[in-house]
Amino acid sequence: MKRFLVPILVGIVVAVFSLFLTVFSVGACHCVTPTTFFFPYAAIMLGVNNGDSIGLVFLAAQSPVYSIIVASVRGRRRRVLVAMVLLAIHTAAVVIGLRVHRH
Repeated sequence: MKRFLVPILVGIVVAVFSLFLTVFSVGACHCVTPTTFFFPYAAIMLGVNNGDSIGLVFLAAQSPVYSIIVASVRGRRRRVLVAMVLLAIHTAAVVIGLRVHRH
């Protein structure tokens, strides 16, 4: 558990920073697009079934889960590979989120 404490804290800091960026970006366009880029899973849940509360769970958990997944892998090359896979999954989720919110 001690091994995952730092990644969890890093994930929380990244989530808070991303949330601030999202809030400031939403003020510029008054749309869901910035939220979709930073928190695609929460945006998908918001668009699919208006799941406000479940979307908040995804929003809060996304970055810490990413950090835990990367930290759980041993070896630098494997961590890079896992990070690339997470980036691909995140990008796919962004595309899906943008399609969900397209009017």
